[in-house]
Amino acid sequence: MSKSIILCLFGFILIQAPLIAQQGSGFGVKGGLNFNTSGKYFKDAGDIFSQPSQNMGYHLGVFYQLTSYDISLRPELIYTKTEFNTDLGLAQYQKIDMPVLVKLRLFQIIGFSIGPSFHYTFDEEFSAPELFEATDPFSLGFQLGLGVNIGPVGLDLRFERELNERRYTLDNVLGKEEFKNQQLILGLSFMIPTKNSK
Repeated sequence: MSKSIILCLFGFILIQAPLIAQQGSGFGVKGGLNFNTSGKYFKDAGDIFSQPSQNMGYHLGVFYQLTSYDISLRPELIYTKTEFNTDLGLAQYQKIDMPVLVKLRLFQIIGFSIGPSFHYTFDEEFSAPELFEATDPFSLGFQLGLGVNIGPVGLDLRFERELNERRYTLDNVLGKEEFKNQQLILGLSFMIPTKNSK
C-alpha cells in the first residue's frame, strides 16, 4: 500500500476519532500515573480521591504494537518513579519496566490486556534505610487491565503485581514480614501507525 494512501487513512482516523478504534501496528509513546496499593483495593480507590498525592508516582515510555485482526502484541519500555508510605516511613523507587502484553479487542474501542512485566530497580531511597533489607534489582511480575482506544489515542487502567518478595526488617505496609509491590497504573498513549492490519 502506498505512503499516500496510508497518510490519507491516518488523516481520516484523526477526523473520525470518536467513531473509530485504534487499528493496525505502530510505534507509540505513553505516560501516566502509578498508584501503589496495599492490597485493600476499595480503601485505596477512596484514597485516590481523598488524598491524590499520597502513594502516587508517574511513568513515561515508548511501545511497539503489532496487530493482526483483533489481537495485538505490545512490548513497552517504561521509566517509572513511584513512592509509598509505610509504617516505617517513605519508600521511593526508580526503575525500568518492560511489560510484554497480549491485547484482545473486545468491543470495537475496548481492549483487554494481560502479560508478564520485567523490572530493573536502579534506585531505592528510604526515610529509615536501616529498617529495610536490600533486594534483587531484577524482578518479575504481571499486568492486566482494560483500555479504551479512540483513533490513535488510548487510555487504559492496569493492575500490576510483582512476584518477587521485598522485606522490611521490623514491619511493613501489609503488616507481615514481607510484601510484593502492587500498583494501579493509569496510562495515556498515542500511536503512530506503520501499517494497516485486518
